[in-house]
Amino acid sequence: AYKHVYQMSFPEAIKAIPADLALHPNSKFKRSAQIAKLFIDEARGIVSMIPYGVRAKLVHKLTPKATEMISRDRGERRMQFKETRVSVKKDFKYGEDERQKFDVYLPPARSIRRGKKDDYDDDDEYEEREEEAENVRVPMAVFVHGGVWASGERWQFAPLAHRLAEEGIVTAVISYSLYPEKSAKAQAEEVLKALKCAIMNAKLFGADASRTHLVGHSAGSHLCAMALLLDEEETQKKESEKLKSFVGMCGVYNIETHYEYEDKRGVAMLSTMGRAMGGREKFKEMSPFHILEDRSSSSSSSSNSKSRSSDSGGEDNDDDDVTKSSFPKTYLFTSDTDIVVPKRESEDLHKTLLKIGVDSELSVYDHGTHGEFALGFKKRPKPLRAFHRDLIEL
Repeated sequence: AYKHVYQMSFPEAIKAIPADLALHPNSKFKRSAQIAKLFIDEARGIVSMIPYGVRAKLVHKLTPKATEMISRDRGERRMQFKETRVSVKKDFKYGEDERQKFDVYLPPARSIRRGKKDDYDDDDEYEEREEEAENVRVPMAVFVHGGVWASGERWQFAPLAHRLAEEGIVTAVISYSLYPEKSAKAQAEEVLKALKCAIMNAKLFGADASRTHLVGHSAGSHLCAMALLLDEEETQKKESEKLKSFVGMCGVYNIETHYEYEDKRGVAMLSTMGRAMGGREKFKEMSPFHILEDRSSSSSSSSNSKSRSSDSGGEDNDDDDVTKSSFPKTYLFTSDTDIVVPKRESEDLHKTLLKIGVDSELSVYDHGTHGEFALGFKKRPKPLRAFHRDLIEL
């Protein structure tokens, strides 16, 4: 059910059909049949996701509204953890545009944990639970959805956020302006803005800003990586320096190679990726892989120059630190069975990150379709897939 999602945006794919057919002047009928099959397959995938969509909508609608309280000891405003239920603060604005909002899911007080192995299920441990819930700061995940840069709504990821909150993690699900309204670069800027807003308001959400994890899926992973790279260009103090980790699930990091892969599958023109990037001439500058590869080359050159300068008594160069500063600890999740974004994307980025000194871990699973990484979460006490468990344990 999950393998067909996020391959195309129907409205944008329809717009691209004339240009696609123009590339096949001698086989328009054959290509039309291929396009029809692609649309049918995508439609079947969407139909198969209807039960999930209903569940996601219900989770989003029925999760209790979070309420604010005043901390007893500090007099600070903060959201109140309900004792046994996940709650949500919807439509928290990080900008003025309509889609510049996020929903924040708060864990129940019973699930708050101070460490990975803590599990507060014993009522005896909650004699002073209200005071404890006020003072404990929990981890926070800021989730960025995929959707070929042209689709995706916050409510669609309510099951993911709800389960993470059940596990004791404050979870912010952001939305951002979509293509064609905004380009991928502008979307990355919005992601960075949302991340900084979430970190700045961590105390309000009862979260520990220094335990913030930026989590992306598919196109969302690309936007997260680009946001981290854009942050390095800003001159003001970086809120994202507080990030504990970046988690990229099934992400696209090399636009050139992924475009070639999509072309072989016959979806390159129909996909919004190339257009969202600004055309082929922008592929490299919109690829985290290429940006970091270029910095790696520059760093190597600087290291050689620094070595020669040191030998001659010159000053040291800080380029190595600048190159590494974009990314916190990085975890890349991918699957052997992902046919939408092949594992090569994560493998290549992982190698590049290691080359420039970033602490990166790559996990390649032998199960899990592309969509399942973000849409396969079940409510407690149902068991989690391995990649979901690994995400929670970070």
